[in-house]
Amino acid sequence: MPDALLVRVQDTRLALPLSGEQTIAEVGPLAPLPHGQPLLRGLTTLQGRAVPLLDLAPLLGHPAATSQLMVLTSLEGERVALLVDEIYGVSSLPTPPPGTALLLDVPGGPLLNPAALARDLRDHLG
Repeated sequence: MPDALLVRVQDTRLALPLSGEQTIAEVGPLAPLPHGQPLLRGLTTLQGRAVPLLDLAPLLGHPAATSQLMVLTSLEGERVALLVDEIYGVSSLPTPPPGTALLLDVPGGPLLNPAALARDLRDHLG
C-alpha cells in the first residue's frame, strides 16, 4: 500500500503519492514564465532552489487557485511545487489500477496520477 498526502485543491479532495521527500511551505515570490498560465504559474524558490509552481485547479475544472500553500514533490524525477488549499495528513492507500487519467479512483479518494500530470504539463508547454 503506497502512502499519500491527503490535500484539498479548491473543493476537490485528493491524494498525492508520496515519492521521496515532500516539503510543505507557503508560496514565496513568484517569477512568471511566458506561456505558462494557467497550469505553470511560474518559478518559486524553495530550499535555495528555483522550482516550477504548478496549479492543479484548472486541470480539475476550477478557476486558477489563489492559495498560498504549496507541496514540494517529485514529478518524474524533477522537483516541482503544487499549489494546494489545505493539507489533511498522510494515509496509506491501496495500490491503484493502471490508468492514464489524471485522477485514479481508489478507496479513500482520488489519487493524483503523476504520469498523467507530467503528460498534461508537457502537452501544455508543447
